[in-house]
Amino acid sequence: MPYAIEMYTTNPCSFCLAAKNLLQKRGLEWREHLVFGGTPEWDAMIQRTGGKTVPQVIVNGEVVGGFPELAALDKEGRLHELANGG
Repeated sequence: MPYAIEMYTTNPCSFCLAAKNLLQKRGLEWREHLVFGGTPEWDAMIQRTGGKTVPQVIVNGEVVGGFPELAALDKEGRLHELANGG
C-alpha cells in the first residue's frame, strides 16, 4: 500500500526528527527518502518539491514544505484530513 505521506530527510537533522515525531504522535505513517547534498537523490528532491532544505514533506502528492508548514497544517487540524485524501 502506498504511503499518503512522503518525507525527504537527512541525518543529522533536528527539523527532520521533529517532523517524524509529529507524524508519529498523530499516528500517521510515512515513507522516508534519505538524501544527502550533492547526490542524484538530492537533485531529485529539489526537482520534485522545489525545496532545497530538509525535511521536504509531501502529503497525497501535494508538496507541503518543511517542518514549519507541517506543524502549521497540524495546528489548523488539516493534517489528518489531507493525509486521508480530503
